[in-house]
Amino acid sequence: MQRQKNIVFNISLSLNCLLLFLLFFDSRLSVPSWLQVFGRMHPLLVHFPIVIILVYFGCVFLITKKFQQEKWYGNMMDIILLLSSVTAVLSALMGLFLSKEAGYDLDALAIHKWTGAFTSFGLFLIYAFKSGIRRMPLLNYILAFGICLIVVLAGHFGGNITHGENYLLAPVTPEKKRVIAAFEDAIVYKDMVEPILESKCMSCHNSNKAKGELIMETKELLLKGGKEGKLWDSTKADLGLMMERIHLPENEKKHMPPAGKPQLTNEEIVVLYSWIKSGADFEKKVADLLPTDTLHAIALKTLKQSTDEQYDFAAADDKEIQKLSNNNRVITPLFLNSPALAVNFYNKQFYDSKQLAELKPLSNQVVELNLDNMPVKDEDLKIIGSFTNLRKLNLNGTAITGATLNELQKIPNLKSVSLSGTAVKAEQLNVLAGLPKLRTVYLWNTAIATQEIEKLAEKNKNIIYQAGFKGDTVVLKLTPPIIENEGSIITEAVPLRLKHYINGTILRYTMDGSDPDSINSPVYNDKVKLNSAAIVKAKAYKPGWISSDIAEQQFFKSTYHPDSIVMVTPVDPQYKAEGAKTIFDLRKSELNYKNGEWVGYRQNAMEVKMLFNKPIEANNVTMSIMKDADGYILPPLSMEVWGGTDENNLKLLARVTPKQPGKDSHEQENLAIACDFQPTQVTCIKLIAKPVPRLPDWHRGKGEKAWIFVDEVFVN
Repeated sequence: MQRQKNIVFNISLSLNCLLLFLLFFDSRLSVPSWLQVFGRMHPLLVHFPIVIILVYFGCVFLITKKFQQEKWYGNMMDIILLLSSVTAVLSALMGLFLSKEAGYDLDALAIHKWTGAFTSFGLFLIYAFKSGIRRMPLLNYILAFGICLIVVLAGHFGGNITHGENYLLAPVTPEKKRVIAAFEDAIVYKDMVEPILESKCMSCHNSNKAKGELIMETKELLLKGGKEGKLWDSTKADLGLMMERIHLPENEKKHMPPAGKPQLTNEEIVVLYSWIKSGADFEKKVADLLPTDTLHAIALKTLKQSTDEQYDFAAADDKEIQKLSNNNRVITPLFLNSPALAVNFYNKQFYDSKQLAELKPLSNQVVELNLDNMPVKDEDLKIIGSFTNLRKLNLNGTAITGATLNELQKIPNLKSVSLSGTAVKAEQLNVLAGLPKLRTVYLWNTAIATQEIEKLAEKNKNIIYQAGFKGDTVVLKLTPPIIENEGSIITEAVPLRLKHYINGTILRYTMDGSDPDSINSPVYNDKVKLNSAAIVKAKAYKPGWISSDIAEQQFFKSTYHPDSIVMVTPVDPQYKAEGAKTIFDLRKSELNYKNGEWVGYRQNAMEVKMLFNKPIEANNVTMSIMKDADGYILPPLSMEVWGGTDENNLKLLARVTPKQPGKDSHEQENLAIACDFQPTQVTCIKLIAKPVPRLPDWHRGKGEKAWIFVDEVFVN
């Protein structure tokens, strides 16, 4: 037995000498790739010495002095010390090899490396001088406690490197909760983008553990990027590296966040995409975003709004609310079970000052008042001034001149005033500066000059004056029109609804996918109908302005819905959504194949039968698919439609071969693959779509199978 002990002791001595030598020449150490494999075994082996050291600690402190005098105790402790010494030095050596890989914070790594080395040296020395140490119980206790403490510290710093700062003590440390900013004070990056990076990215990309040499903790480090370059490029179709990695399938090695880590939600992906696409501005305020901006809409849901306040006033009588609410003056609770009320006026031909005065019984409960485009006059502001709990006031397009804005000084809680399209003057706005909670004043389409706006902003730094773009020498560009139609699937003829926020614009449109122009394209009016599948494109024009970019939306027509559906071939189990229900639920999905609203096929063709109880006259089947070449998602190689009145005797009605994307195709798109054919009486339609069997040579996954992702199928 003693011979085996001596062999293990000599092995431990040799390895500790090697460890000491490598530590002193650490700066010159270069680890070949084959040795890096052993280095990566460090997390596996490091648990063995930890367990054995804890056993050693327990034996020293828990076994009584009587038993410690026994021979078996000495032999057992020798074996425990030798095992812990050898495994500790092996773990330290592997950790040293692993430390030569890039991506670790050098300061945190140095502490972890030396605490691990001291553990190895300490265990070896305790064994080497075991006889003398055991004759001095106090020293034995101190050394056992000390070596255990060093192991805990080494584990703590190792956990920080691997899992982030304060990993060990996080469960007993009070969690720092991010304060949700108020909408009017929020910064897009700080309050919308940075929280996503902190929760989903920084555990791997921080100053302690920088995977891919990428650190995301500061603006400067984000802009620097990592080993593979900059994180984004807003001039590219796919917006660069970050969005490319996010959109890869989750089982791909380079997908971010990695599989097994918390994944980005659809909304988080949209926030990152929209922020990068708009220029990745680190200073832009949320309140400066246009109402049509996607980030503006998300901010309204996620940031603190007036609805987040706790209102301490009593609720109004329900009968009083019912009595005062009608089609022209709609009164609703701001949110469920809240005493706060919102009042919206409609139909300006029925408005008069009496309608405002009649609201006095609710003056304590009204917190939002919308008088947009109503014929409100200056004298009406005296009535509005009596609504002392008002937070948000919309006077856009009203007849006020600004002469009585001082009446609003009586509303101490007012946060937002909209005066766009009114005749107010700059000097009249000074009376609003004394309102303690006022943060935003909207002044679009007023006669107030840019220089006057700048003076107001400089004088009243707590207030944001939203005035749009002005300048006598600057030709301004119109924002795109807004397509207001809800949903993109129609089952019957519906009006096309377009609008623009700037008065006097002319909207021109097309429905065949071509770009509208200022001469040949029809001018929009409210009598235009959508009655078939269409790609609507609209553009705004106004004399003296640069025409807008094109607003575009695809509409699908679904005339017939099958009475039953048979999925002949199985959907891929990873992306099966709700099967047949998903592709016939008349609901379009966002471009995110992981949201459970797309069915995926890769190993076999998609084959679906649609059965109708009564014969229908079909002339078209359209399939809504996703295209994302970077994510291995391509249009089908071919699409066939078979049909007839006998399910077992169908004939080929049409076959199409969709165009495949080229090597420069990086944009993620929703495409409609249509099969048109002669009108045919059918009770059964069979749809077959075959995935591309081999990705092209230019693709990084060349030779692999492509995916098909489908979210809807339409008949006629």
